[in-house]
Amino acid sequence: METTDERKRPSVRGQYSLRSTAFWGFLSTQFMGAFNDNYFKQMVLLTCVNAAASAPSQISPASAPPADSALPWKEIAMAAFALPFVLFSGLGGFLSDRLSKTSVIVGCKVAEIGIVGVGLAILLIPGLGATAQLSALIFVLALMGTHSAIFSPSKYGVLPEMFRADCLLPVNGAVQMTTFLAIIFGTVCAGIALDLIRSQLWISSAVALLIAAVGTASSLFIPRIPAAEPQLKLRLENLALPRSVLTVLFHDRHLLQAVLVYSLFWFLGGVVQMGMNTLGEASLQLSKTRTSVLVAGIGFGIAVGCLLAGFAGRGSRRWTTVGAWLLTATLAVTALLGSGLCGRPASAGRDVSQETIFSSLFACDLLEWLLRADMIALGIAAGLFVVPVQVFLQAAPPDELKGRVLGVQNLMTWIGILLSAAFSLIVGISLKIVVGPAADEQYQWVLFALLATMLLPVAAFYRLPANAACTDHAA
Repeated sequence: METTDERKRPSVRGQYSLRSTAFWGFLSTQFMGAFNDNYFKQMVLLTCVNAAASAPSQISPASAPPADSALPWKEIAMAAFALPFVLFSGLGGFLSDRLSKTSVIVGCKVAEIGIVGVGLAILLIPGLGATAQLSALIFVLALMGTHSAIFSPSKYGVLPEMFRADCLLPVNGAVQMTTFLAIIFGTVCAGIALDLIRSQLWISSAVALLIAAVGTASSLFIPRIPAAEPQLKLRLENLALPRSVLTVLFHDRHLLQAVLVYSLFWFLGGVVQMGMNTLGEASLQLSKTRTSVLVAGIGFGIAVGCLLAGFAGRGSRRWTTVGAWLLTATLAVTALLGSGLCGRPASAGRDVSQETIFSSLFACDLLEWLLRADMIALGIAAGLFVVPVQVFLQAAPPDELKGRVLGVQNLMTWIGILLSAAFSLIVGISLKIVVGPAADEQYQWVLFALLATMLLPVAAFYRLPANAACTDHAA
């Protein structure tokens, strides 16, 4: 808690640029955190898949029995990671306003060391059964989700307090770009670790502990920011939708629209990721590697789009409109290419044993290259769309409410992600009822056509406010 002297200290708001140690310390801190989140989550999810298949445990000694395959381990693990974002985003917003955002960031990084350390200890307990071990790891995954839910409002809320207004766009572009790179690298490295280390997975967990320690060390380079509302009292409403935030949102339609649009972005992201896996494997009959390349193209494109939007210069708020139209167009193209009207890729149904990694990456016909280009373009559009909205959400709320507004935004984001799973399930069931069991193979493209239709009104009517100078380098 801040002392009276600390609260009287002059604010550091707007002092730092992209060349500062503060920027590189912050960027390193958030990259390490995002990497560890996705690394640990993917490690647990892949272990859940093995348990569901009744395979011998990849994390237990050879003498231990396999985990109970009757339980829906993967779904339990996903819920364990996602639910804390719904439950604790409000608390994260409250702490972001009540305490120094820097203190919350450093505290979360120290907590990350403890959480990953608990995961390592679980892997080192001798004689622990596979079911008990996996259950304990899922509990640790829930702690990781809780840590991230509390970390997020301070992570984004500190940016407008640290950096000059003309730096907000490039800073956010760099943050979003490195976040998606961390997602890709963390996910990939988890798979590599499971393949290479196998029963010695504690070594991989020790690496995660080292990464958490490095992230904590880099957080010490983030300058201390005075608390925005040090006298704020914790009330039950602060854990969900604070009345003060609701009042601001309902009196500022631009801010309310930005929160809803940002949530829609993550809803679309969840549907597209799940839908592309089904479209690639079931509809186009591509191998898992080729399907994964399509999904990875989206992540690569988002990183590029975030970088472009961040360093676009004057008038950059228009990138949200450009991104929305490009998203609509690329989703429509995905529906067209996946519908079968343009044929099937030459690699469809090919025996995986006859393919190498090189051939999977480069031996493609025109249709498959068009699909990959479309996925990259879709990702670029998403990056262009989301960065100016994120900057506006950081800069527009009153200083004393910024953390709680971003906490509500985080809550809405994860509600959007959870709704994406429900939407995909409802569309899949509806298609099976209408066209029969072959829905996934023949009609998965309908999902992307529906998404393109949903985005049309956003592209046509949503605009960041003309006075949103915070989204311009000219601010």
